[in-house]
Amino acid sequence: MPRLEAFDPLPSAPTRARARKPAPPPDRLSARKLYWRRVKRSLKPGLWLLGLGALGVGVTEALHSLPARAPQPALSAAAPTAALTPHRGLGSALAWLGFRVQTIDIEGADPDDLAAIQTAVGVAPGTPIFAPSLSAIQARIQALGPVEGATVERVLPSTLVIDVTERNALAIWQTQLQGQTQFVVIDKQGNVISGQNAAQAKRHEPGLLLLTGPDAPENAAALIAELKAAPSVAAQVVAAERVDGLRWNLILKDQAVVKLPGSANEAAAIGQLAALEGSLKLLERPVEDIDLRQPGRLVVRPYPAPAATGPGGDKSKPGGSTP
Repeated sequence: MPRLEAFDPLPSAPTRARARKPAPPPDRLSARKLYWRRVKRSLKPGLWLLGLGALGVGVTEALHSLPARAPQPALSAAAPTAALTPHRGLGSALAWLGFRVQTIDIEGADPDDLAAIQTAVGVAPGTPIFAPSLSAIQARIQALGPVEGATVERVLPSTLVIDVTERNALAIWQTQLQGQTQFVVIDKQGNVISGQNAAQAKRHEPGLLLLTGPDAPENAAALIAELKAAPSVAAQVVAAERVDGLRWNLILKDQAVVKLPGSANEAAAIGQLAALEGSLKLLERPVEDIDLRQPGRLVVRPYPAPAATGPGGDKSKPGGSTP
C-alpha cells in the first residue's frame, strides 16, 4: 500500500501582523462626580461617629434597664437629700460599671468639725459618682460656721475630694444676749463665727483671749497683734476688757489689772511693759494694778497690807489698846 504523504492543497500565505486599535482616552470625571466623591470621603468619619454614638445610646439604655448589682445605701436622717441630682442614661450606666462613691477625702478641716462637714456633704458610699451636685455640696459646707471656704472635686472612678479652709479663731468674746451671758468665737475681722463652740475652741487653742466690751471684736485684732509682738507680756495676759470704747484693761493670770492708754499710745505702753517685765519681772509681782494711761508715767498699786489685830481679835495698834 503506497505511503500517504502530507498534502497541503494551498500554500500558506505569509502571516501579517494585525494592527492594534489605539487605547481609548482616559475617562475624565466631570466636576459634579469629583464633588460627590469628595463629599462621600468627608462623610465617612462622621458616619462612623454617628454609628458609634447610636451604639453607645443603645448600650446605655440596655444597661439602664438592668437591675443594680446591689441596693444603694440609704442616707442617714441627718444627711440632706438635696445632695443628689436626678441622673439617668450615661450616669446610671457608668455607675453600674463601677463609677460609684467609695471614698470621701476631707482635707484641711479641724478634727472637731469633721462630723458636721460629713453631714453637710450628705453623700453615702455607693452613690453614683456623677449624681451629687458639687456646687450644692460646696454651698452647704461653706454655710458652716467654722468654714471660710471649700472646694469639691470628683476623682474618677470613686473618690470625692473636699478641701476645706477654716476660719482662724482670734478670740472669745463675752457678750449679753437677751439678758444672758454668751461666749462666742470671733475671727480676725471681728465677725462672730456662728456654730463654733467657745469651750471647744478654748481647748483647741488655749492661748485665745477672753474679751469683754461692746466694741471689743472690731478692736481685738490690733491689740492681739501688739501683744504677739511682746511675747513676755502676752504670756501673762488671759483677758482684756474694753473700757468706754477708748482703751483696754489687760487682766493677768494673778488677776492684776494693767490699764493701757488709748489706741494712739497703746503699742508704746505694751513695749514699756515688756521692758519692765524683762528687767524687774513686774507682771509676776503681787500688785493690784499697773497704770500706764499717761504717756511716760507708770503707777503701780500694790495690794494693801493686812491690818494688824490685837490679842482679842480686835484691830489695834501693836502692843496697845484700841484707841
